[in-house]
Amino acid sequence: MSLSKNYFYLMKSAILMIAFISWNVIVHAQVYGCPDPAANNYNAAVTANNGSCTYNSTTITPTLNYNLNTALNESSGLIWWNKQIWTHNDSGNDPLLYALDKTSGAILKTVTISNATNVDWEDITQDDKYIYIGDFGNNSNGNRTNLKIYKVKKSAVKNGTSVTATVINFSYNDQTDFTPTGSNNTNFDCEALIAYGDSLFLFSKDWVDNRTRLYKLPKTPGTYSAINIGELNVQGLITGAEIVAGKRAIVLTGYNSILTPFVYMLYDFTGNQFFGANKRKVSLNQSFSQMEGICAFNTKTFYVSNERVQQVITTPARLQTLDLGALLNPYYKHKIPSLQSEVYAKVHISNLNINENDHKTLQKTVGILHKDHSKVLALTSREQKQFNVASGK
Repeated sequence: MSLSKNYFYLMKSAILMIAFISWNVIVHAQVYGCPDPAANNYNAAVTANNGSCTYNSTTITPTLNYNLNTALNESSGLIWWNKQIWTHNDSGNDPLLYALDKTSGAILKTVTISNATNVDWEDITQDDKYIYIGDFGNNSNGNRTNLKIYKVKKSAVKNGTSVTATVINFSYNDQTDFTPTGSNNTNFDCEALIAYGDSLFLFSKDWVDNRTRLYKLPKTPGTYSAINIGELNVQGLITGAEIVAGKRAIVLTGYNSILTPFVYMLYDFTGNQFFGANKRKVSLNQSFSQMEGICAFNTKTFYVSNERVQQVITTPARLQTLDLGALLNPYYKHKIPSLQSEVYAKVHISNLNINENDHKTLQKTVGILHKDHSKVLALTSREQKQFNVASGK
């Protein structure tokens, strides 16, 4: 074995040993509780969020930007990209993406997904290079067997008016009965999607029990079983999702049985344990609003859209702005010893993706770990198992 390889493996072993020692120090020194200053049970001594925060009832009022063009009466998902708002319609409409001027609402561009059908497009999300369109609406009978997510290159959308998508086909790992349920009578509907890390995450719209379940899928085209990794009693119907990844904050949109909209904020989570930390439901001061889409303009300001509703009264399709700064700022400004550390990003214990030749990174990492134990992340149960394997336990 070469000196270079010997050096690498010695340094890697040193990292694992120091990380293991530091992890034990941190775990046994943690104070668990609610670290969010906005909560009514905030504890300044807390160093580890255990999801116990509770909040006073709060209502906020959206600001109307404009009524949407009538071509978008069934606007269902939103993203903010390329200094434009992008949206689409839901079931039975053409397979089109629309770019809107954020100030006037004018349709600036229409892009056709040439190999797609809009069976029931319900949400849209993005990462650095791709846009993902969720064709997974399933409220008619709860028995669709052609659920899918279309994946299109941003570069193609930006430069053309017709693009071809690759396809992520999926089914739910916990759905075994495909007997037709009748309209709006299933827990296997979905209208909310985010991209985070190397995965896609779906939040279900549970018509029967008014909960939401979290499913995980790969981003790569193929056919998969979406894995249920958690659930939350939201007491309503979830219709959209947005993530501010750098702040570890998610905002869900939804409404209740009488079309009163709300947002549900999830923040300060670790990894993909989105339901494991702060969970805050906030009512919106509106009625008869079937709120559907949400996207982040910045870390505090969000655009939301609703479909046209014609019942007792008619509510037009609209784009509105939500300012969540007053609710999120206490969390943004108050940092407990972070469970998402600089070192953990570089030396992810579950992957240990260190270039064999990157000796400087290895040296720096060992130095940081040795100097400051608080830089080591308290591991999730899965990561702890992988760490144990890697360290020979």
